[in-house]
Amino acid sequence: MAEQNHIDTMNELLKGEYMAMQIYEKTRGIQGDTQVTNMLDSFAKDHKRHAEQLTQRIIELGGTPVTGTGFSGVMAGASAVFNSIRGPKHLLQQLYDGEDKGIHAYEDRIDELDSVTRGMIKNIMQEDHEHLKQFKARMEKEKME
Repeated sequence: MAEQNHIDTMNELLKGEYMAMQIYEKTRGIQGDTQVTNMLDSFAKDHKRHAEQLTQRIIELGGTPVTGTGFSGVMAGASAVFNSIRGPKHLLQQLYDGEDKGIHAYEDRIDELDSVTRGMIKNIMQEDHEHLKQFKARMEKEKME
């Protein structure tokens, strides 16, 4: 039963990775800023790798990984497309907030997971914190322009 709880928790986190990856892939070229496009491309690749790691761990534990984001992912994607049309400033704030929520989702659930998965999650969170720093720096640049 404990392993099923771990699998369910990891599947919820996996949905978040898919959501981030899809939003970054959808919006990277719409907003028109090359630096932001490159940053989102890099972050999408990170989230794809995170999704692959979670997927592999779920399989190792005997579970079936989810393959999509559900309704909340669809809504977040639509909102991100709208904000990307409005420009980098609006998109960056939404993406920063989403990345921050993703980190909190990991922090809230990390104690529910086995030690092997916790180690993997800590590495994922470290990368996501770097994303936040880069978003913050780019958002500061937007304020100055």
